[in-house]
Amino acid sequence: MPKLNGIHFDAIQKKQTVREQKEYFGKVASLGCIICSQLGYETTDCGCELHHVRTGNIPRKNAPVIPLCYEHHRGNTGIHGLGTKRFERTYNLTQQELLLLVKEKIGTNPYNL
Repeated sequence: MPKLNGIHFDAIQKKQTVREQKEYFGKVASLGCIICSQLGYETTDCGCELHHVRTGNIPRKNAPVIPLCYEHHRGNTGIHGLGTKRFERTYNLTQQELLLLVKEKIGTNPYNL
């Protein structure tokens, strides 16, 4: 069973239909950027992108996702711009902590986190 920093999870608890996955991704994206919200910025209209949190050999399509604005996803201060380790040091939040925040905010999660 794969782990993210000591948190065990299966990529997906049950086989999701494309519709169910799109609905879930829509709920996550509707939260707005999780980093912006932690920094106290308005997040409702940020053009949210979904970042797949990958570990081990889990395929991207089955990886849990976190919502990020362009800047915090692909920009110079984002996870792809800074790299994972520097991103987590910069914002003092791990991807695993961000996944747990998403789970708390939407109340449901198809991923066993």
